[in-house]
Amino acid sequence: MRYAIFTDIHANIEALEAVLAKIDELAQENPIGQLWFLGDLVGYGPNPNECIDKLRERTDVIIAGNHDWAAVGKIDLEDFSEAARISAEWTAEQLTEEHRQFLINLPERLQVGDCTLVHGSPYGPLWEYLTSEVLAERSFQYFYTRYCLVGHTHVPIIFQQPDTISSLPTTPLGNSGQEQIETAPLSSDSQETTVNGTNEFDFDDDETVEMVAVRPFLRIAANQAAKEIPTATTADDKAESQPADTEPATVEEASSVESDELENAEQTQEKETQEEQEDTSSSAETSDAETQEEEGNEAAGTTAEEDILSAEARLNQEIEELLGLLGLSQSMVQVTNEMIIPPDGEWQAPEGFRAIVNPGGVGQPRDGDARAAFMIYDTESGFTFYRIPYAIEKTQEKIIKAGLPPYLATRLAYGR
Repeated sequence: MRYAIFTDIHANIEALEAVLAKIDELAQENPIGQLWFLGDLVGYGPNPNECIDKLRERTDVIIAGNHDWAAVGKIDLEDFSEAARISAEWTAEQLTEEHRQFLINLPERLQVGDCTLVHGSPYGPLWEYLTSEVLAERSFQYFYTRYCLVGHTHVPIIFQQPDTISSLPTTPLGNSGQEQIETAPLSSDSQETTVNGTNEFDFDDDETVEMVAVRPFLRIAANQAAKEIPTATTADDKAESQPADTEPATVEEASSVESDELENAEQTQEKETQEEQEDTSSSAETSDAETQEEEGNEAAGTTAEEDILSAEARLNQEIEELLGLLGLSQSMVQVTNEMIIPPDGEWQAPEGFRAIVNPGGVGQPRDGDARAAFMIYDTESGFTFYRIPYAIEKTQEKIIKAGLPPYLATRLAYGR
């Protein structure tokens, strides 16, 4: 049995149609039994109703993402960043009543055969970003199928762990052919994502601004090597370093030495003043150049590469800080899973292993590759990851025309 699995469309109809066209092409070669979607139909993008219609028409299994529930009031928008909040409010105004009810009733967790389906993670179905082995370690204890399929980070990634590590037996470990969908009863009442009765993931929506730079396979060094800065030697230091027997023998000699030192000091001061003036002039020229470059980028509607790298560094720092707040630093957690970048071609968990698998995002890729992402799961041969180009410029034009933050359009071209 083969399944097409994708996630995080974010109201990007151009990307969705490109992915569905590729799935249809692959199905001509080898039939695909079902299509599964892992959450975030809406948010950020300009075509929420069109994407919901298309998804309901083509997809067999759909679960909720945090942006889906935010657009219908099931998640407090105060937990979102400014761009996400603006987008959610705009989306709420665009949704038809039928689509609103559809999003309200989406489940946040399903089990289909040997796969558990969640948007974020098994531990935090809507909110948690699985960006490191440390976070994945906890999530392996919250599902007991062989595979858990997730989205949310918009980055293709795999975490695998020996089945013997699990606190309960994995069921089923092998291929079962079971197609029954298990889900908890749903309520249309507003809900919050809770874990053990507490809202564990009530923090700003890192998907916006900083999350565009996520590359979970990048590691932050635990300690940055200290740079040795040479210290300037002052006149007093020189005086202290002179041997005692070098003192001038006479007043005339002392006067001559003092005069020489004064002249040297004046020359040094004059040289330093000249260097400062040159530095100031150079700094001003650099500042003017940077200002012109920024103005040029703004006029062209682009984001400078250094801004993206800076956002990536900030995000990585925030991830480390979050781990510390949760008591999940590398030194405190025994990591038994391995993080893998999906290879070209097919991948299958080794015998006796379980895995958490993320296909990457359809409408908002964030691994530096702007193409839409999805995967095929074959119960016999494993997972195959795909990247598909789409008409990014068309989506960008719609975002600007809709009055959404221009930043949401710009980052599409960067895959960030």
